[in-house]
Amino acid sequence: MNCRKIVKSLENSIREISRGLSLLPLASIDLSSNISEDIKILCDNMEKAELRAASAEEEILEKIESGMQDMTVDRSYANNLLLRKDQAEAIQMEQIISLLERADAASSPKEREIKYFTKRKSLGTQPLEPLQSFYCPITRDVMVDPVETSSGHTFERSAIEKWFAEGNNMCPLTMTPLDASILRPNKTLRQSIEEWKDRNNMITIASIKKKLESDDEEEVFCCLEQLQDLCEQRDVHREWVIMEDYIPILIELLCSRGREIREIKSRVLVILCLVARDSDHAKERIASVDNAIEVIVGSLGRREMKLAVRLLLELSKDSSIRDRLGKVQGCILLLVTMSRGDDIQAAKDAEELLDNLSFSDQNVVQMAKANYFKYLLQRLSSGPEDVKMTIATALAEMELTDHNKASLYEGGVLDPLLHLIEHVDIQLIILELA
Repeated sequence: MNCRKIVKSLENSIREISRGLSLLPLASIDLSSNISEDIKILCDNMEKAELRAASAEEEILEKIESGMQDMTVDRSYANNLLLRKDQAEAIQMEQIISLLERADAASSPKEREIKYFTKRKSLGTQPLEPLQSFYCPITRDVMVDPVETSSGHTFERSAIEKWFAEGNNMCPLTMTPLDASILRPNKTLRQSIEEWKDRNNMITIASIKKKLESDDEEEVFCCLEQLQDLCEQRDVHREWVIMEDYIPILIELLCSRGREIREIKSRVLVILCLVARDSDHAKERIASVDNAIEVIVGSLGRREMKLAVRLLLELSKDSSIRDRLGKVQGCILLLVTMSRGDDIQAAKDAEELLDNLSFSDQNVVQMAKANYFKYLLQRLSSGPEDVKMTIATALAEMELTDHNKASLYEGGVLDPLLHLIEHVDIQLIILELA
C-alpha cells in the first residue's frame, strides 16, 4: 500500500545525505584528489537519484489508479487483478480489499442502502459460530491471515512464522518436516472468514440499535462500546451504522441525563467522530438531525468537551455545517475559552476550529468580542478596504478593557487604523482606543 511513499522517503533521505556530504570541508581534509573527486561525483549522483517500486507493486498500483480514473471499479475488475497477481497476493491483499470496498463507493448512497438491506434481510437474526477450519491450530483463534505450509495444513501467518523463528522445522500437527520458505496465502479460506465476519457484523450492528433505547445505562454503555469497536475496524461498518439510522439515536443520547450518562456521552461523541470521518454523507446526516449541532456545541461546556471539539472540527470540514457553527449561541466563546485551556490537544483543536470559522467576518467579530483578536488584526492588515472598514467599525463598538487595548496595540492595530484615517468615521475608532 505504501510502496511509493517508501520510495519517496528513500529518495529524500538520499538527497539529505548528499547535501550533508557536500558540506564537508574536503579541501581542509588530507584526502587524495581522486577520493575528493569521487565524493563529488557521488554527491551529484545521489542528488539526481530516482527510485521505483518493484514492477509487480507498480503494475498493481497503476491498474488500481486506472480503474479508479475510468470508474472501472466493479468486482470483476478487482477479481481480474487478483488472478493476474496471484504471486503478489500476500503484499497486495489490502489494496484489493480497498478496491472492492471502493467499488461500492462508486454507486450512490441510495443504491448502496438498497443493496445493504437486501443482503441484511437475507441473513436472519442470529450470528453464526465460526467453522472449525477458521481456527489456527497453534493460537486456537480465528485466523486473520491464513497461510498454507508445505505440509498442506493452514496456520495464522504470525503464529507459524514465530514457530519457525523458535527453531522448529516440523509441522505442529503432523510433525513432518516443513520447508520454512513455503507459506502460501490461503485466499479461499481467508475469503470465507471475511464473509463470515461480515455476516455476523451486519447482524450485530442491526441488533444493537434497539438495545440503545434501554433504560439500563450499563447495557447502553456496553452496546456503545461494541458499536465503537466495530466502527474502528472498517469503513464499511461505519457506513452500515449510518444506513441503520443510528445517528438520531446517538444525538438523543447526548441529551440524556443519568448517573452513568457522562461515560455514555463520551462514547457517543467518539462514535459520531468515527462515522463522520472522511465522509461528507455522514456529516450531512449528522447535521440534518434536529438540533444536532446545537447539542454537540453544548457539550463544549461539559467534561466531554475534548471529544466534542474534535467532532465539531471534523464536521467543520463541510462548508454548510461551517456556516451554521458560528451562529450557534455561545459556540465561539466556548472555543476561545478552550483555546486558552491547559489541555494541549483540546486547545489545538479549538484553535484549528476557530481558524476554520474565520472565513466569516461576523465570526471574526464574535471572536474579537471574546477577546480573541488574531483574525481581526489579520483582516485590518490585509483585508479588502470595505472589510477593513467593517471590522474597524465593529471594533469601535466594542467595550474594550485596558488589557484588550494593550493586546491590540501589541498586535499592531494602530498602523492599519491610521491607514484608514482618510475615512471620517475612523477618528471615532482611534479615540475609542486611546
